[in-house]
Amino acid sequence: MKKKAICIVLALLMCMMVTLPTFADSIAETPEERATVTAAFGLKNISGSTYKMWAKIDNPLGVSVNARLTVYNVSYSQIASVSTTSTNTIISLNRTVALSSGTYHLILTYTADGSTYSFEKTYSI
Repeated sequence: MKKKAICIVLALLMCMMVTLPTFADSIAETPEERATVTAAFGLKNISGSTYKMWAKIDNPLGVSVNARLTVYNVSYSQIASVSTTSTNTIISLNRTVALSSGTYHLILTYTADGSTYSFEKTYSI
């Protein structure tokens, strides 16, 4: 009977050693670990051939963000660009540009916490 009880206790201890780390991993992360930098950007017609290139970057923790928004023509020759470095929680990039009919590439690139992200949208005007 003693051996059986010892075996059951050891089996329970082994089960706990296997399952407890799993429960520890499921504990909610701190806000710092969940927060990420996110962005939206686009090209908006203001009137005629005048367009506004814009980007909004949400930076909930206020980390240092280096951002650049650039519009290129169809062959990727740069037409206009705007950039900033900021620790604000909301970072805005805006620039007005004159564009004739054609195809354009709008590229947003930003660096935050040592990682670089790049996004592209193509517009036909």
